[in-house]
Amino acid sequence: MFPSNSEDDDRLPCGAGVDDLLTQVAEHAPPRDPAHQRSCPHCRAALAELADLWAPVTELAAEDVRAPAGLLQEVMTQIRELSRNAWHAVLTDPTGQTRIAARVVGAVARLAAESVPHVSVALGNGRPETGAGQSPSPTEIAGAAGEPATDVGIAGSHVVIDVQIAVDYGVPIIRVAQEVRNRITEHLVAHTGLITSEVNVIVVDVLASPPTET
Repeated sequence: MFPSNSEDDDRLPCGAGVDDLLTQVAEHAPPRDPAHQRSCPHCRAALAELADLWAPVTELAAEDVRAPAGLLQEVMTQIRELSRNAWHAVLTDPTGQTRIAARVVGAVARLAAESVPHVSVALGNGRPETGAGQSPSPTEIAGAAGEPATDVGIAGSHVVIDVQIAVDYGVPIIRVAQEVRNRITEHLVAHTGLITSEVNVIVVDVLASPPTET
């Protein structure tokens, strides 16, 4: 049945609902009032018009649509290639194939993140203890020991990026994180042509801004 609102149904002068007649034509449903239809010119004319209007849909539905020969095999071949290229993005065009290592994608993402003002990329070495009044070195900012600053997931031409960052104290973290997402997406498109499915920004540290010179 077709969705309808009984209060707003289009109706013929005889009171029959157009939606009911369309259902009759499209779904070969029995008429709601056979005796009325046999004697009503409005219904019969409407049925004829609806049949003509609906004919292209009926013809399309009747077509025996077949997948091109070898399509399934081609798709399965591409699916199997994903596991064989887990550490490379693969871009294919008529002139050949380009493979981009995940570490290259990660490097582009890190450089893009660091191009955002007030952002440093966490190195994942953990933060060493600092003395009173001392600030941690930007090269030793927080991040779980042994954990990479940037994780990259690649499948074909789609990329997911997880990047850990530190931000300067006093800046709006949400806005900066969104700018990092935008910058990484823009740089990956510009430099690699890859599709960025996700960019997840993890803010793991806050750095004291260096004193301004007077």
